Amino acid sequence: MQPFPHALAWLAVAIPVGGALGGLAVLLVRWAQLRRRAPADPEALLLSAVSGSLRERGELAATLGELRTVHERLLDALPMGLLWVDQRQRLAALNQRGCDLLGVRPGVVGLEAAFVLEPFPWLREALAGDPGPAHRLGAQGRRWRIQRIEAPDRIGALVQFEDVTEAELEDRRRQLRERFAELGEMTAGVAHQLKNGLAVLKGQGQLLKRAGHGASAEALLEETEELERLVQRFLQWAKPLDPASEPLQLEEAVGQALAELKRRPVSQGRQLVAEGRGMATGDPVLLHQALVNLLENACQASPLGSRVLVRISEAQLAILDEGPGLSEDTAIRMLRPFESGRPDGTGLGLPLALKWLNAQGADLRLVPRPEGGTCAEIRW
Repeated sequence: MQPFPHALAWLAVAIPVGGALGGLAVLLVRWAQLRRRAPADPEALLLSAVSGSLRERGELAATLGELRTVHERLLDALPMGLLWVDQRQRLAALNQRGCDLLGVRPGVVGLEAAFVLEPFPWLREALAGDPGPAHRLGAQGRRWRIQRIEAPDRIGALVQFEDVTEAELEDRRRQLRERFAELGEMTAGVAHQLKNGLAVLKGQGQLLKRAGHGASAEALLEETEELERLVQRFLQWAKPLDPASEPLQLEEAVGQALAELKRRPVSQGRQLVAEGRGMATGDPVLLHQALVNLLENACQASPLGSRVLVRISEAQLAILDEGPGLSEDTAIRMLRPFESGRPDGTGLGLPLALKWLNAQGADLRLVPRPEGGTCAEIRW
């Protein structure tokens, strides 16, 4: 029975020794393999590190480039102009809408702001001011909404701006249409009542004339006829319109209006001239009435010996007088009903012309002329 314990004792010694020898053998093999490997090249290691860094920077630059492209596209999609002047007083950004509004090219970005914005003092003033709410101003014959945006000093100055000329005109048109509707209802009733009373007065005047009271009768009849013309204007104002839509030769329409006006005393001593050709789509009767009113107003504003000129172009007419001219506020006011610029005026001539033109898709503006006088612009 003794050999078995001896074998166990041998195994107890042999197993650890064998494990130690096996581990030593593995270590020797690994050492031999490492000895056979070529030593690492320091230059290769450096080039590998530089290549990895450049690759990472390239990926970052591509990402930043994509972000910049998205940023520029977002700015160009804005419906208003956006101007950025940095701390060095250089034009850092100007979106596409801003370029279009100012009539400049995108290549101005990076130039001195004072040089680029020299023709736009209103923008320079906004850049020099403090951030605050948006306000409106007139410049270069247009109306602008402008605001300096709050931004950190290290960024520079940001200003947004937009052309609100057409929006303001449309708002005025809307207000006029609302006032036209209200006054139309009121004047219709008043005019019919006046018409009935005037018919009685006119009949009495005719009886007086037959009875031999000539002087008194003439004065009464003249005043009655003047009031009848006023009532007729009231009825024209209140009358609902159903305009036609047909092609119009503008030079023919202007010629007919001038021929009618030349038969009226108001045109005496004034030269009436038309030049140009053009087409438009509208109502010939309403256009004729509007042109007669506008030409009559131009003659009344122009002194004796002056000229009233009608310029004709495609879908546009311009009636130029040589009168004293109008301020912008006065021009707006005179298109409102019952606000005449003359003591003996009814205040309906220009508003009726506006109503007749609007009904056929045209617009009317009174613009002061730089050389004096007023231009009545009609645009389809």
